[in-house]
Amino acid sequence: MKRESQKITYCSGGRQSEIDYILVRRRFLKTVKNVKTIPGEEIAGQHRPVVADVCIALQKHTKAKREPRIRWWKLAGETQKTFRDKIIAAGLPEPYGHIDSVWASAATTILTCARDTLGETKGGRRGDRATWFWSEDVQKIVKAKKDAYKAWQKTKSLSSLAEYKLRKKEAKAAVARAKNAVMDELYDKLESSQAEKHVFRLAKARHRASLDVTEVRAVKNEDGEVLRDPVAVKERWRVYFEHLLNEEFPRKPKAPAEPVAGPMQPWTADEVRKAIKKMKAGKATGPDGIPVEAWRSLGELGVRWLTEFFNNITRSAKMPEAWRDSIIVPIFKRKGDAMNCTNYRGIKLIAHTMKIYERLLDMRLREMVEISPDQFGFVPERSTIDAIFIARQLMEKYREKNKPCHLAFLDLEKAYDRLPRTVLWEVMRERGIPECMVRTVQVMYDGSTARVRTSHGMTSKFDITVGVHQGSALSPFLFIMTLDTVVKHLLEGPPSTLLYADDVALIADSRAELQLKIQKWQTALADAGFKLNLKKTEVMSSIGGGDAMLDENGTAFTQTEEFQYLGSILSADGTVDAAVRGRIACAWLKWRESTGILCDRRCSRVLKGKIYRTVVRPAMMYGSECWPVTKAHERTLNTAEMRMLRWACGLTRRDKVCNEDIRALMQTAPIQQKLRAQRLRWFGHVIRRSPLHPTRKAMEMEVSGKRPRGAPKKRWKDTVSKDMRELGVTKDDAQDRDLWRRRTKTADPANARDKR
Repeated sequence: MKRESQKITYCSGGRQSEIDYILVRRRFLKTVKNVKTIPGEEIAGQHRPVVADVCIALQKHTKAKREPRIRWWKLAGETQKTFRDKIIAAGLPEPYGHIDSVWASAATTILTCARDTLGETKGGRRGDRATWFWSEDVQKIVKAKKDAYKAWQKTKSLSSLAEYKLRKKEAKAAVARAKNAVMDELYDKLESSQAEKHVFRLAKARHRASLDVTEVRAVKNEDGEVLRDPVAVKERWRVYFEHLLNEEFPRKPKAPAEPVAGPMQPWTADEVRKAIKKMKAGKATGPDGIPVEAWRSLGELGVRWLTEFFNNITRSAKMPEAWRDSIIVPIFKRKGDAMNCTNYRGIKLIAHTMKIYERLLDMRLREMVEISPDQFGFVPERSTIDAIFIARQLMEKYREKNKPCHLAFLDLEKAYDRLPRTVLWEVMRERGIPECMVRTVQVMYDGSTARVRTSHGMTSKFDITVGVHQGSALSPFLFIMTLDTVVKHLLEGPPSTLLYADDVALIADSRAELQLKIQKWQTALADAGFKLNLKKTEVMSSIGGGDAMLDENGTAFTQTEEFQYLGSILSADGTVDAAVRGRIACAWLKWRESTGILCDRRCSRVLKGKIYRTVVRPAMMYGSECWPVTKAHERTLNTAEMRMLRWACGLTRRDKVCNEDIRALMQTAPIQQKLRAQRLRWFGHVIRRSPLHPTRKAMEMEVSGKRPRGAPKKRWKDTVSKDMRELGVTKDDAQDRDLWRRRTKTADPANARDKR
């Protein structure tokens, strides 16, 4: 029983009452064991504190199980030779038999030899330690401390306590010595020229260790309720991706194209060799666990075997069943609610050997099909900078003659995931691709399945019947070929139409013309099973105002003054102020991700400068070759750069160290000079292109009309002309690429080791 004094919450002027309470939900009522006030204590105005004893059962944290992995990263040098010798001794199966049995035997041989040669990790939860310091000596001393602690707990004598304190002190000193020794060795290694990969790995590990949340273990269902149960979380991911990858948008029926007859030439060893060379190393493997490095290490043996095996697949029109399975890894888009599945992009991990086969098909298809000049995505010798440059040049030239420029940025909803495969087959036939190759691609997509990798483990399998694979080597070309064919009657050529994969930019002289273009595109896309994302489709006008633009159903599109196009912000007024601010923000984001190295006092300033030059500065300068920068822009960029460099050096302006000395310590050239070098590099690149190339045409085009009164706005070509005068080069010098590079490049200061 409680005393009455422990029940009174308010006491004043001889009056006592219970007016303060602790509120709990009814379902948590059983957890409250005791409630009382504390007499003699006051919180505010004669109110006594109310306290409660609450019994909370801590949720048991289940560690995610990780399967042991083969140490493929050790496949180099002598280890690579040993692995190849073991494969030769074991022998790969003849590649002419039944597809599934041949591949199963080959995969077993490769994995067995790899385990024997390279070993496996233990699995378990991956740690975020930057380095390891544990040794046998440390282990013995720590064990002695633990034994002393157990002895003290057992006897509780003063002598055993003194022994435990002594052992504890020795263990602390041993751990500190071991850590210092390993860290000294680590920093010495980081200073070597061969430690570049280790530096970036260390920076990533330290950044990961600094995060409050490294993985999301709870998600929301369709009603917004938070799911925490591991089984429910896995089921939610499975249902989300199963629905996403098996639903088509309505489309208009179309008469099928006639199949094109014709033989398919056998794959050659040269093609396979080239396909293997194009594959990037160090990428996550598919369900079979065999990376491209395994085939690369086998040399000509692997090339010959794969050539015959791929020809066997093509002849029999069958593919190993093991290749049909894939693992979907949800990647957070870094925007929106992290517990909402729609804010994740699912990347499929597929067998690397299948990706080599896809590379072969990709090379053949690119020889057969010509992509329109409007498309800048996934096409050789075209890039995001081409599209950004054309858009900026057009806006600049319209502004120069005071003419309105209207732009629309179309966003396709789930374009890769909702591409109807029937439309893809029809497009391939329409583009004149032989039916045998169409059937080969169909075989790769027939019966495809997937599982989702979550923080609680793998989900069960489900079928995939719609869309192309995200993460495939062939999918980008299949998608741009389909889109190119579907809207071919609407393509006007740059600069009126700019495409980068599924990012579409339409440009018109008037609002009425742009409105008509948008409606035509929306109709053509809907007929082929695509759908505009009305929430992300935006329009921008250099003159602002005007009536809202509507889609074919009467829904208004978002009007904007700024739009981030392919990573570079375009402004309606044609200036680059917003673009400069945006790139500085991106640079600071990269800087914060690299603070594990940049803010480490034991890392040399030379090493910090290297991290800044290779990670941070490229983010700040992305797209800057298209900017008509002013002195104000250069000052803004220089201020941001110097803040980063001073911070990394551990200096402030109070230390009275001038900018030139800071740059010398960090071996970093002024960003103004790097901006100039990047502009001139791009100018030389454009001027050497054909006069019919879209970027060259955009640079040299003229808009009819007269300039308005007043001083003209600074143009990109004015900035380039000033740069050339400063360096004493001419437009004709740009035709000699090597000469132009020597005359315009600005190198960062090098230390003695770099000069060697």
